[in-house]
Amino acid sequence: MKSSDFKLLVMPFSSRLFRMAYRLLNSREEAEDIVQEVYMKLWGMRNELPGYDNIEALSVRITRNLCLDQLRRRKVSQAALKNERSLAEDDTDNPEHRLVKEEQKEVIHTLIASLPEPQRSLVHLRHLEGKDYEEISQMVNMNVNAIRVSISRARKQMREMLEKKYSSWKA
Repeated sequence: MKSSDFKLLVMPFSSRLFRMAYRLLNSREEAEDIVQEVYMKLWGMRNELPGYDNIEALSVRITRNLCLDQLRRRKVSQAALKNERSLAEDDTDNPEHRLVKEEQKEVIHTLIASLPEPQRSLVHLRHLEGKDYEEISQMVNMNVNAIRVSISRARKQMREMLEKKYSSWKA
């Protein structure tokens, strides 16, 4: 496939891809980078594209997946930064207090990690990154009420896991 044919095939919906990436990432630069990456992936599979019935749908799917990957990378770096800040703030406490706080963080992170994937991401965004329900809704493209229900169920599940592990603990 020639580059001119490729441009005619994928350029008509480039603004839709950008809007979708921007809506998910809330960053113009990251959205532009994602769209460029989509073009690179599509170019790499340019000889297979004529076999697809709906190249726009394929492009949207690639864009969505790349945005979710970017959100995961961002989430990991923000969590690390937040943990570093938290540890720096705790330095003024006595050693015993710091140890208790670290143990609590470990337990919480273990509980969150044990949740099934949709709940794990939602709880992380809400409680570790401090996002509100609207922000999460835009990031993961889910209904706000569905997010609330999922997070509520995740909290209940975490409480039950805590109660099993520490039978004397009650929320």
